[in-house]
Amino acid sequence: MCLGIPMQVVEVDGAFAWCEGRGRRERLNTLLLEEVTPGEWVYAVLGHAREKLTPQRAAEIDLALDGLAAAMQGEANLDAYFPDIARPR
Repeated sequence: MCLGIPMQVVEVDGAFAWCEGRGRRERLNTLLLEEVTPGEWVYAVLGHAREKLTPQRAAEIDLALDGLAAAMQGEANLDAYFPDIARPR
Protein backbone atom coordinates (compact mmCIF):
# COMPACT_ATOMS: atom_id res chain seq x y z
CA MET A 1 0.00 0.00 0.00
CA CYS A 2 1.27 3.47 -0.85
CA LEU A 3 0.39 6.62 1.00
CA GLY A 4 0.38 9.92 -0.79
CA ILE A 5 1.24 13.25 0.74
CA PRO A 6 0.07 16.78 0.04
CA MET A 7 2.72 18.95 -1.59
CA GLN A 8 2.69 22.58 -2.66
CA VAL A 9 3.85 23.49 -6.16
CA VAL A 10 6.91 25.73 -6.01
CA GLU A 11 8.05 25.81 -9.63
CA VAL A 12 6.63 24.44 -12.89
CA ASP A 13 8.97 22.95 -15.49
CA GLY A 14 6.96 21.71 -18.50
CA ALA A 15 5.26 18.44 -17.57
CA PHE A 16 6.95 18.46 -14.17
CA ALA A 17 6.75 20.59 -11.06
CA TRP A 18 9.03 21.06 -8.10
CA CYS A 19 6.90 20.59 -5.01
CA GLU A 20 7.46 20.77 -1.27
CA GLY A 21 5.64 19.13 1.60
CA ARG A 22 6.25 17.31 4.89
CA GLY A 23 9.90 18.31 4.88
CA ARG A 24 10.57 17.02 1.37
CA ARG A 25 11.19 18.55 -2.03
CA GLU A 26 10.35 16.44 -5.10
CA ARG A 27 10.06 16.82 -8.85
CA LEU A 28 6.61 15.45 -9.69
CA ASN A 29 5.19 14.41 -13.03
CA THR A 30 2.05 16.52 -13.60
CA LEU A 31 0.73 14.92 -16.79
CA LEU A 32 -2.30 13.50 -14.95
CA LEU A 33 -3.48 17.03 -14.16
CA GLU A 34 -4.39 20.01 -16.20
CA GLU A 35 -2.14 23.00 -15.74
CA VAL A 36 -0.63 23.51 -12.29
CA THR A 37 0.71 26.80 -10.98
CA PRO A 38 3.02 27.74 -8.11
CA GLY A 39 1.15 27.94 -4.83
CA GLU A 40 -1.34 25.17 -5.65
CA TRP A 41 -1.51 22.00 -3.60
CA VAL A 42 -1.37 18.52 -5.14
CA TYR A 43 -1.65 14.97 -3.83
CA ALA A 44 1.69 13.26 -4.56
CA VAL A 45 2.03 9.49 -4.99
CA LEU A 46 5.18 7.76 -6.25
CA GLY A 47 6.55 10.76 -8.14
CA HIS A 48 3.24 11.80 -9.71
CA ALA A 49 0.80 14.57 -8.86
CA ARG A 50 -2.50 12.66 -8.79
CA GLU A 51 -4.99 15.42 -8.02
CA LYS A 52 -5.24 19.05 -7.01
CA LEU A 53 -6.12 19.79 -3.39
CA THR A 54 -7.58 22.79 -1.66
CA PRO A 55 -5.34 24.20 1.08
CA GLN A 56 -7.92 22.98 3.63
CA ARG A 57 -7.87 19.41 2.28
CA ALA A 58 -4.05 19.44 2.23
CA ALA A 59 -4.07 20.47 5.91
CA GLU A 60 -6.57 17.71 6.77
CA ILE A 61 -4.38 15.07 5.12
CA ASP A 62 -1.26 16.42 6.84
CA LEU A 63 -3.04 16.24 10.20
CA ALA A 64 -4.14 12.64 9.53
CA LEU A 65 -0.56 11.70 8.58
CA ASP A 66 0.64 13.31 11.84
CA GLY A 67 -1.94 11.15 13.63
CA LEU A 68 -0.65 8.02 11.92
CA ALA A 69 2.89 8.88 13.03
CA ALA A 70 1.66 9.51 16.58
CA ALA A 71 -0.14 6.15 16.64
CA MET A 72 3.02 4.42 15.47
CA GLN A 73 4.86 6.07 18.38
CA GLY A 74 2.29 4.66 20.81
CA GLU A 75 0.25 7.79 21.48
CA ALA A 76 -3.14 6.74 22.84
CA ASN A 77 -5.33 9.83 22.41
CA LEU A 78 -5.58 10.53 18.68
CA ASP A 79 -8.81 12.55 18.65
CA ALA A 80 -6.99 15.83 17.93
CA TYR A 81 -5.61 14.38 14.70
CA PHE A 82 -8.99 13.27 13.40
CA PRO A 83 -11.48 16.00 14.43
CA ASP A 84 -13.96 15.08 11.70
CA ILE A 85 -14.48 11.59 13.15
CA ALA A 86 -13.58 12.02 16.83
CA ARG A 87 -16.30 11.16 19.32
CA PRO A 88 -17.40 13.90 21.71
CA ARG A 89 -16.51 13.13 25.32
